[in-house]
Amino acid sequence: MFQFLVGGNSCIMKLNLFLLERSNLQKFYSIMIFVLAVMSGASANLSASPIIVTLNAEDGRRGDILVGNTGDRTQYLNIAALRILQPGQSPEQYLRSPVPSEVGLLVAPRRLVLRPGEEKVIRVILLAEDIPTDLAWRVRIEPVIGDITSSKPVAITNVTYDALVFARPSDPVANVIGERDGNRLILRNEGNTNALLRSGEQCLSDTDCVAIAGKRLWPGMSWTIDLAHPVPVSFVERGPGDEQILVY
Repeated sequence: MFQFLVGGNSCIMKLNLFLLERSNLQKFYSIMIFVLAVMSGASANLSASPIIVTLNAEDGRRGDILVGNTGDRTQYLNIAALRILQPGQSPEQYLRSPVPSEVGLLVAPRRLVLRPGEEKVIRVILLAEDIPTDLAWRVRIEPVIGDITSSKPVAITNVTYDALVFARPSDPVANVIGERDGNRLILRNEGNTNALLRSGEQCLSDTDCVAIAGKRLWPGMSWTIDLAHPVPVSFVERGPGDEQILVY
């Protein structure tokens, strides 16, 4: 089996390639076909939406993820909740337990059968109480591959979704502080909830701007950026309230 990771810290897709053939050359061809299929945007017959779920008291501490089978074969899925121990840390470290109260999140159902063209809902319910700062989980949606026999070389791909689920405290505040040192910018989130910084740019004029990749800043997290120029940089901040523009 070969495994590829696609995505960022909002959602991770694990693309697994199972090769039922011993020839190294045939394995190489199978991998190349697989990589080209991924690059061309080909679907692996499983969809999931939304891939980011926010839980809060206003929504009854629950949310839904819709999964669908876009292929022509029945899909068998395992679903599990993994508590992210330190959100923003790379690689992520998880708390795994079959007991939902220990993880702080209930997912239901934990197994699904999807026939071709069928869609079903996975419900996530917050169990944790009195949250002083963000809690985060990965809801892993993983196809199960059964025994397959074939007289010809066969390549089978599946996609495992790790959707991001997080819960904000009852009084959420995202407080992103910036410090400039010439061409270096250091951002720190001194609040109790995460903020997504996106659409970053640094402009020398109205027509000469440099784009800066965005990032989700979790509480207590710092981010150092080496900038191209010693001029102001702006981001659109998406936090618990309305979007706002931050300039540093």
